[in-house]
Amino acid sequence: MSCITKEMNDAPFPEGNIVEAVRTSCRAFVADSPVKVSGQGIELFLEKLDRLQYLELSNDVTIKMPLKFDTVHDEMNFITVIDLLNFGSGYRVPLHAMVDRGAFDTIRFGAMSFHIGGTPMDAETFKKMTVFQVAEIFQLPIDREVRHETLDFVTLTQPTELRPFADGLTSVINTTGEYLVEHGYKDLAQFIMDHVKTAPQDACSLVKHFAQHLPGLFDKYKFDGHVVYLYKKAQIIVYHLYLTFREQLPEYFDFKDIDQLTIFSDNVIPTLLTELGVLQIPESWQTQITANQDLSLQQATTLRAAAVVACDDIVMAAKTVGPIPDMSTGALDVYLWRLAKEGDYRKIPRFQLKETVMF
Repeated sequence: MSCITKEMNDAPFPEGNIVEAVRTSCRAFVADSPVKVSGQGIELFLEKLDRLQYLELSNDVTIKMPLKFDTVHDEMNFITVIDLLNFGSGYRVPLHAMVDRGAFDTIRFGAMSFHIGGTPMDAETFKKMTVFQVAEIFQLPIDREVRHETLDFVTLTQPTELRPFADGLTSVINTTGEYLVEHGYKDLAQFIMDHVKTAPQDACSLVKHFAQHLPGLFDKYKFDGHVVYLYKKAQIIVYHLYLTFREQLPEYFDFKDIDQLTIFSDNVIPTLLTELGVLQIPESWQTQITANQDLSLQQATTLRAAAVVACDDIVMAAKTVGPIPDMSTGALDVYLWRLAKEGDYRKIPRFQLKETVMF
């Protein structure tokens, strides 16, 4: 799996406020696309919103794990690695079939394996890690033996459906390690702390720091003259650092601009917004999604961008409609993501794109 696509290479890095660039680029791209945001759908969503359920599900418990850390530094590394590697949604079906876990649970399992197994989460380790080590840590079957078509008692080794996913994980781990080593950082925590000491309590600045330097976070695209920025993983890393360390290290992580972040757009949020009537997508796209067929990169980017626009509109409308007038994008994202795991919502086919390391 290639970490960087041609569309990503062609897109320039945004100038100025990076999160504002996400907002404006997504809105312009969606306005010129076949996907529509329904104002009526937003009003109905807010009118039906259950306040108690929202307050429960918007609390992000996904990053909290029953682990003990020797230092804040170790915990920071752990959280950042989970979000850096939080992709593979396109492999949901083979993951459930072969390891009985979804993509996010697979990443959390791997991070815990690093921690419990004593494998250092540092730059040198990441730089040298092989796909076979990654497969072992994340418990991914990447090869299978099959019988030779004509020769009895002869078997051949073939890659499984999860080999490209393991290759993608390895690519992001290696490129992250290479960058850190080249620039003199011991690990991701040092990369973070060196920045927040110069720009404390500034979420947007830290998002830019991540998005500008780590290839596994280069979530930017160019299609038909449109440049689109999403930076899902860079933003969710910052959000989780805020939730985890704003009380332990408030002088650095009590971000005053945390509510400026957009949602962390993946494949789950657009799928649920479509089901809820907030997004309207072409029938042919829905047919592809229902059939578990990979969308194109442009289709997937359009849906992710539309979710950013829709959720911004929901937060704005919530000030006067529904039971949550102080709704934020971060809390709304967590609510929708966790709601998608509840009851019948979990059965809804989600759009998929395997050839990406961004979601």
